[in-house]
Amino acid sequence: MSRRRRPRGHHIALLIGLEKKRATLWNIYNLSIKPDTVIKKETTSYNFYEAIINQLRPAIKQGVKTILIASQNEKNYDGFYAHIEKHQRWLIGGYELNRVTLEYVKGSAKDLDTVLELVEETSLRRTIREATQEDINRVMRVLEKRLSTPRGIDTLLFTLDKVEEAVEEEEPNVEYVLVTNEFQRGHRRRTQRILQITQNKRIKFMIVDARSPMGVRLTQFGGLICMMRGIQG
Repeated sequence: MSRRRRPRGHHIALLIGLEKKRATLWNIYNLSIKPDTVIKKETTSYNFYEAIINQLRPAIKQGVKTILIASQNEKNYDGFYAHIEKHQRWLIGGYELNRVTLEYVKGSAKDLDTVLELVEETSLRRTIREATQEDINRVMRVLEKRLSTPRGIDTLLFTLDKVEEAVEEEEPNVEYVLVTNEFQRGHRRRTQRILQITQNKRIKFMIVDARSPMGVRLTQFGGLICMMRGIQG
């Protein structure tokens, strides 16, 4: 009999165990933590940091905007952040829906044991909640701006039929799909299919707690909003 796969949940953050010459990347889901890859510094610091960022890009494009950097030495984090400020400024200072939240966590994340220790013995859970909330607030500000004008409302879709049609296009003009967890449970098959399509097409997708302020706001519109491209902010 085959073993049942443990559900991993939805992707909420990225964790980097950053050492001087090695970076260990982890995917944090609301129900589990999964290893990603290990990057070793073989040449310059510039190439090392760029290799890390390139590995993060797919998840960032899919809407994971919380990045935690764990290191015993805060100077490792400072060096990475300085590189982003100089060479990849779009990550922290560009268009709101593309920005990420970077947070330093003191500790090691070089293997599963140290990651589990980090979760149990530090404020990592609270850090994730706070950083994720900052990401949600950023998206919420953009959404409220669009809801406040006819031009902005024209870039929003509110029904499953319309969202499915939009993401299924060969070259979709979709920027972000927002859904509450309650809506997802009530339309599991169709929302799971939309999630799979958005992952394949690098479209940002966010699942929001229906009890949160943003979840309450989404529920006022049925629990699902799709943000189309064509308007900045």
